[in-house]
Amino acid sequence: MKRLLKWVAIICGIFLILIFLAYLFINALFDTEPAVNQNSYLQISLGGGIPEYDPPDVFEEYFRGTSLDMKKIRQSMKMAIVDDRIKGVVLKIGFLRTGFAKLAEIQQLIENFRVSGKKVYAHFDYGLTRDYYLASVCDSIFISPGGNLFLTGIAAEVTFYKGLLKKLGVEADFEHVGEYKNAPDMYTRQTMSEHQREVIDDILDSRYNELVHTIAGNRGFSPEKVRFFIEEVSGFSPEEAFDQGLVDGVKYIDEVKELLKGDLKRITKISATEYSLIDPSSVGLEGEERIAVIFCTGAMTGGEDGTDPVLGRTMGANRVIRDINRAVESSSIKAIILRINSPGGSSLAADQIWYAVAEAQKEKPVIASISDVGASGGYYIAMGADTILAQNLSLIGSIGVYAGKFSLKNLYEKIELNNVYIKRGKNAGIFSLNSKFTDSERIVIQRMIRDFYFKFVTKVAENRNRSYDEIDQVARGRVWNGLKGIDIDLIDMIGGLDEAIDVAKDLAGIEDETIIRLIYYPKSRSFFNQLFSRIYVFSKFVINPIDQLEEYLQEIQMRPLLLMPFTLR
Repeated sequence: MKRLLKWVAIICGIFLILIFLAYLFINALFDTEPAVNQNSYLQISLGGGIPEYDPPDVFEEYFRGTSLDMKKIRQSMKMAIVDDRIKGVVLKIGFLRTGFAKLAEIQQLIENFRVSGKKVYAHFDYGLTRDYYLASVCDSIFISPGGNLFLTGIAAEVTFYKGLLKKLGVEADFEHVGEYKNAPDMYTRQTMSEHQREVIDDILDSRYNELVHTIAGNRGFSPEKVRFFIEEVSGFSPEEAFDQGLVDGVKYIDEVKELLKGDLKRITKISATEYSLIDPSSVGLEGEERIAVIFCTGAMTGGEDGTDPVLGRTMGANRVIRDINRAVESSSIKAIILRINSPGGSSLAADQIWYAVAEAQKEKPVIASISDVGASGGYYIAMGADTILAQNLSLIGSIGVYAGKFSLKNLYEKIELNNVYIKRGKNAGIFSLNSKFTDSERIVIQRMIRDFYFKFVTKVAENRNRSYDEIDQVARGRVWNGLKGIDIDLIDMIGGLDEAIDVAKDLAGIEDETIIRLIYYPKSRSFFNQLFSRIYVFSKFVINPIDQLEEYLQEIQMRPLLLMPFTLR
């Protein structure tokens, strides 16, 4: 047996060495910039959800390909403006699912590119409302002959799980502060509350109006005409879209390339993922002055960044704090930008990050730039910055808190699992998954979250130079859009990352015309750590799913949570 284990260890060691050597080889292979021909055009393929930032990992990129994130899109568009080798841009758009705040930033990048005199063409096979909203800012829009265009407006969908949980034998028991802090409603209700409907209606109204007026302004329609297209027609064949002036031509994407070619003998495509590998300094876009951009993306947890089966991508407080401290300690970094796209999460994690932000702000300017979402815990970490920026349609606020637990008592009975709980102390069962709260336990929970709500509102009031009552009036868990956030003084400016950079330069005493270098955090992520952690998590769930369900529920129960009460998809 010992000899067998010895040979297994040797084989595993050789395997790991080979993987490491392959990693070094691939790293060397990828450590060269792609060639850009003299007459080239940049093709940016946009679809699905666009992440803010994917830290580079050459090993993963080799096997899965380079993913396109906002950082690469922004860098590619800015370089293409000044790069004489790039003659224009083609956006290949299909089934976008990213947030409207990100779309507004991409539109701004397109508008800045068009000022250079170079053309931007949009093309799609099947265009949906969000696709067309983005495409409307381009010089021309084209659709494939076999495609369709659907302008159907926007909608919000909320799923309620109370009935399903009841069938499974699971009961949710939650308390919250703030009538709009209804994140637990998906577990405790079977339908939407009046307060949740009020907020969602307000958000949909603002987004619909923005959609209508943006398309109208960009395409030369009246708002009434755009509403007619959406309300009365909705679906267009390529020929109908062309006849109505919604698109400028019915063409295959190769034919669009010919329009950019013009009098040139030949024009070559380069993708945005390839082009983003070029060093911006090679086209004069990076100087000596440095500003850190720290990405704060996903639901907040303790520890390191990761992936949660329910919350999706998560932001680890330890990682964010470590990156903030590194930026503070670096003498070459003159200012810090927190790029936030988070609905919140653990109140403890949010408070720890807020403290690191407040401490960093004593040493260097700190600017919070909110992307699609900076709500609840996402707003909590932003309020420690010198200046908070958001887009018109960013979601902010949700200043409130909730806590609770799930009772698995009926589930245990269904699967004939006998859980005997013996206690000493009236409230000793407060963390038990075998029961809902007793009256005395509920009093403890209510006191705990009321206390945290008071601290949350007090912090906001102090950071925004307002009274407690003024902030309480706009808090209570309510989600606002960025434009309203200006009126109620929860943010300072409307703008994206470019405007945040301008503010950072101003506060750091850097001249407006100075070209700066952006230092991105987190740095490269480890493929091996991700691989082994995923294997570990998967194996745990496969081996004993009930134990893992209990462990997961115990992780989130009884802790004050700062999460936005809904998601819009």
